Amino acid sequence: MPRCYVFESQPQRPALCKGPNPAKRRRQTAGAKLALGLALALGLQACSEPLPMQRQTLIIYVDPPDSATLNKENLRTLWDPLLKTYKRLHPGVHLNFNFVVFQDQQLKEELRRRNSRGLGPDMLVINASTAIDLLNQGLISRIQVPREVQNSLQPWILSRVKVPGGLAALPVALEPQLSCYNRARIPNPPATLEELLQLAASGRRIGLSIFPKSIWWTTGPLGANQALMQRLEEPPGSHERIYSSDQAAITSWLRWLREASLQNHVNFFNNDEDLLNGLGKGQLDWISCLSFNLPSLKRQMGDNLGVASLPKGPHGLASPDSLLRVLAFGVNSSGQQRQRAMQLGLLQLNPLMQHSMTLNSEQILPVNRFAPAPVASSAKLKVLVNAQEQFQQSSLFSRSPLAINRLDNHSAELEGLLTQVVVDVIGPEQASARLIEILRQP
Repeated sequence: MPRCYVFESQPQRPALCKGPNPAKRRRQTAGAKLALGLALALGLQACSEPLPMQRQTLIIYVDPPDSATLNKENLRTLWDPLLKTYKRLHPGVHLNFNFVVFQDQQLKEELRRRNSRGLGPDMLVINASTAIDLLNQGLISRIQVPREVQNSLQPWILSRVKVPGGLAALPVALEPQLSCYNRARIPNPPATLEELLQLAASGRRIGLSIFPKSIWWTTGPLGANQALMQRLEEPPGSHERIYSSDQAAITSWLRWLREASLQNHVNFFNNDEDLLNGLGKGQLDWISCLSFNLPSLKRQMGDNLGVASLPKGPHGLASPDSLLRVLAFGVNSSGQQRQRAMQLGLLQLNPLMQHSMTLNSEQILPVNRFAPAPVASSAKLKVLVNAQEQFQQSSLFSRSPLAINRLDNHSAELEGLLTQVVVDVIGPEQASARLIEILRQP
């Protein structure tokens, strides 16, 4: 994949007069000497900031959420406001974005292959946990940012990307998990798990995901969140004692999933994309979703799309997920490509840009603590803020990057186990013991 930049030359200006002019010639000679002196003093800096138009391509890898389907046109639309602002700030630079979309399972393999050939990306749009993993494998570059930039980030967000010697990536947005429903079928969204199952009993079609991070929101209301997180935070291979109360809490959560699956109108799905398609096509009436999914659902459902916080339960609030989206930086970029990429990243963190992106998209929340979400301007953003507060109050993932990484590493195995539970291949008691074994693995 080519990575180059070219300069446009300015046309020669016509001569204003003919014949010698000693005074003017002296001025021109002096001006030429000054220009030469400046060029020598600036050295290579003149190459990075040419006076004519500079054209440059940035290769950007995008790893969307598992439930998202993106194409290059979607991405260009999302990035267009940022690019327009960049052009106003850097009128002498024309940036061309070359987007490449990968799913998570392909990303590492492609990075290794392309990095080895010097064809890796300049930027990556990924999750914070993925950035930590890629940095540990030497597939992306550690970055340094000014102290004032770090201070602009909410402390818990900064902790998710901070590594020895700098940052693994630059946080840019939050995408909280919430509930999406069909307002034509459900005028008032369920506030509790009991109300959710009552809706199913009345004939409303409820969709739940068996994907671990997507169904984890039920662990808080059902009292298993703390017990599961303790297992995720234990040192790999730990044999610490499991309290009977923790085992009982995990078993109770799995039993609820099993009993919910017995209801005729509660359907479990192996991936979030099927959930979204079901709601968008009118085959489901209520699902959990990510804020990133709202634009595509809105296009399908129009005003029938409703959003709300996820239901609470007898043991407290829902424990939803919230994706921290970050910009990571490749290992093959030239100095100038890295400079342009970093300029874009820091521009995205500007309070005005964060405010504008949040208000215009209504699908992300800002990470800059000096740019609060404008909830007075949008009822949808107010729901997103409430969902994010749920995450920070009741989901222990907000303060444990290690737990997120371990859950991701064992996602396929956990998904298989949960599938066996909901189809009654394995009982909740036996499944809880096996689940603890999985979570304790490295």
